[in-house]
Amino acid sequence: MKADQNAHRADVTPAFQTRARRGRLFTRFCTVVAAGMLTASAVAPSQATPAAADRCDGGPGWEFTSDEFDNSYGRHAFVGNGYLSQQVPPAGMGYAQTGEETGFPLFTPRFGGAFTAGLYSVAPTKQSSVPRRAIAAIPTWSTLEVQQGAHKYSPEVSPKQVSNFRQTLNLRCGLLRTSLTWTTPDGRATDLEYQVLADRANPHVGAVRLKMTPHWSGPAQVVDRIDGAGARRVQPTGSGANENTIHVGFSTDGVGVNGAVASTLQAGPSAKVREHHHRADGLTAEHAVDFQVEPGHTYEFAKFVGVDTRRRDASTAVRFSRDAAERGWGNVFATHAEQWSRLWRSDVQVVGRPQLQDALRSTNYALLSSIREGQASSVAPAGLSSDNYAGLIFWDTELWMYPNLLLAHPEIARNIIDYRVTTLPAARRNAQSIGEKGAFYPWTSADTGDVYADCHSWDPPHCLTQNHLQSDVGFAMWQYYLATGDRRWLRHDGWPVLQAVAEYWAGRVRVNRDGSYSVANVAGPDEYSNGVTDGVFTNAGAAMALTRATEAARLIGETAPPRWEQIAEHLRIPFDPSHKVFMQYDGYRDSTIKQADSVLLQYPLEWPMSREAATNTLDFYAPRTDPDGPAMTDAVHAIDAAATGEPGCATNTYLDRSVLPYLRAPFAQLSETRDDSGSARTGPPAFSFLTGGGGFTQVFTFGLTGLRLRADGIVVDPMLPPQLADGVEVANLHWQGRTFDIAIGPQTTQVSLRDGEPFTVHATDRDHVVSAQEPLVLETRRPDLTPTSDVARCRPATATSEEPGRYAEAAVDGNNATSWAPNGTAGSLTVDLGQPRQLTKIATTWTDVAPSSLRLFTSVDGEHFSETGTELTPPRLGRVCLM
Repeated sequence: MKADQNAHRADVTPAFQTRARRGRLFTRFCTVVAAGMLTASAVAPSQATPAAADRCDGGPGWEFTSDEFDNSYGRHAFVGNGYLSQQVPPAGMGYAQTGEETGFPLFTPRFGGAFTAGLYSVAPTKQSSVPRRAIAAIPTWSTLEVQQGAHKYSPEVSPKQVSNFRQTLNLRCGLLRTSLTWTTPDGRATDLEYQVLADRANPHVGAVRLKMTPHWSGPAQVVDRIDGAGARRVQPTGSGANENTIHVGFSTDGVGVNGAVASTLQAGPSAKVREHHHRADGLTAEHAVDFQVEPGHTYEFAKFVGVDTRRRDASTAVRFSRDAAERGWGNVFATHAEQWSRLWRSDVQVVGRPQLQDALRSTNYALLSSIREGQASSVAPAGLSSDNYAGLIFWDTELWMYPNLLLAHPEIARNIIDYRVTTLPAARRNAQSIGEKGAFYPWTSADTGDVYADCHSWDPPHCLTQNHLQSDVGFAMWQYYLATGDRRWLRHDGWPVLQAVAEYWAGRVRVNRDGSYSVANVAGPDEYSNGVTDGVFTNAGAAMALTRATEAARLIGETAPPRWEQIAEHLRIPFDPSHKVFMQYDGYRDSTIKQADSVLLQYPLEWPMSREAATNTLDFYAPRTDPDGPAMTDAVHAIDAAATGEPGCATNTYLDRSVLPYLRAPFAQLSETRDDSGSARTGPPAFSFLTGGGGFTQVFTFGLTGLRLRADGIVVDPMLPPQLADGVEVANLHWQGRTFDIAIGPQTTQVSLRDGEPFTVHATDRDHVVSAQEPLVLETRRPDLTPTSDVARCRPATATSEEPGRYAEAAVDGNNATSWAPNGTAGSLTVDLGQPRQLTKIATTWTDVAPSSLRLFTSVDGEHFSETGTELTPPRLGRVCLM
């Protein structure tokens, strides 16, 4: 363990700690004793106003707008209702392929796809010569093109023909609106407005509305297309047309699940249709209508799409389509918007931090667009936004996305555990096939749960070594019981899974000579380490799975084998007693890790440990985590920092690091990595990355609130960093039939019951009962207010340059594990101390290699600076410090 990176500071004299890495300057910590404002320059060694959606309230935090007609993949929005989705390009409808490569396991070109939950095919991949399950893409259903003579408005239109462009995604009602002026090469201009939705009220319905206002007269054509160009891993089974309705049938490759897409086109009363044209071939069908236009007149069209993935013929999809068309756009939109309004009753509000607010709403929109109640399908790392990760189910679901859903929408969260209940028979067969007992859920899973059919990761063999997934599944089951108190569910659904997971671990362990137990040949969450023994997160999760299964048995009157608890009590948990740090696995020393692993012991596992061990473990692993790794890691760092309450404001540093480097305009979607090109070690990143969004949201729902679930109540231990001084409100949370809010302020936090019987809150001082008449008021912890002589700690800091995730605030957050780094070979850091103070020392600490040059300046007024050294004798009055 490197003392310079992990030892706790015995005093507050160090001012700037920096770490040189990859030829860059990393400033870890800035401390100024006495007072002032600091400026510094350091050189490293050479080396628009949102448009309101139709009949739907918008505003900041609810609407995201693009005024740039840019077909880059990251600028595509998507709509979804939890069963059906469609990625939509800037054109406002239709199919587009941008061509960048996706990552593991498909490594195929990115495209704007349409997906349905749980629909898989069999596909070959670069990862393996054996074809395995991958999500299928159905034909694109949003296409509604406009034709004028030889010219066509489509996603392939030249940007030179587009002006007055604006595209707005309204999260409040799940509506994408695109408006623009299309001017043909011969000078004819037409105003176009598209609206696209995936109906939240009827999951089998999508709809597109077009308003066109030509500034010319003559014949025009509108084309409704179901576009087979967007289909992937499906084969045609028949297509056709009947009056205003077209349909396409398909069957998934290698699996043979049949489905269909149907579309019914409606023309508004002002469009006098003169002729209809139909074409159907393979996976594509078209219905074109001809009509005359006059300048300044507006013509409306709407297409209503029906999708079914359960029947052999197209009749059900056609019925969904025609029923929606009969209801009309207004009625479809009204019920759709009402369903979204109900979902948004559960919300997180952050005052004064618009970027965080945008990210919270956008990530929750993406998650709610990818899963819905009443279907036993889970959610993949990219949800229904793309085929990244082949639409497979990982541990991402149970540990990163599920906890927020469980609090906000337990009826939707039920899908995730129902999926594991449904695939339990396959998991039992998997265990038998690999020579184990109980059940074995595959590392990547699709519709079968079969390890050989669904799992892609065989080199290294994560399909067999990422064993912690078994405990992650058990964790989700137990959390559902704590959140609902539903013993009937526990008996019929939860217990069989918990029992099977416990049986797996009881057979998987080996006995050591000293009577302890070990688990060999595993890979923990850190995917850079494989084939290790006694992975700390794996073993702790296994112990807890055995303990929870024993408790579940007691609750339903069953008898658990005594050996389960014996193993749980004697599983080896690697720990360095001299430094009080949990070691990632037996023999781990100092290697770079891909993502959160040992830090997961504190949260979500709640493994028993001292505050010192929790702090030391966090501070040890945070700087050893690959900055090119996936987005969710710093979210757990933030939650752990909030729980330990180490003096300073590192919680906010980690919070910002968990989202800002990954946030992408214009729709506040998250990329999996800071660099959109990925790295040689990680490959191209997933987009949109729901796993990272789930972790980020947990910082608010579990981190700042200190919320933890118990069978007899909830734990609340709130804290707030100074950068969130305007407060955070987490609304409409659920626990065992109660609905409640938690409002965190800079001094106090209030827990208010909205609905249900009084319930118990376990606070640090004592247990409290919260009722509708008597909300609970608790003191908000403020680690930043812990007394210190370091007057720079948690003060506002800015820099001329910042590497993504290595922000200026990290230099003064009071924690040695975080760092500022200029995004280049040189940069300056400025700290405002708030008022003039007598400064006695400015100490700089570098994380590895000191910069080749360093100059320090102080100022009383922030305008006139004088150079100084680290020792100020006699003391100097200053308010601003620059380095």
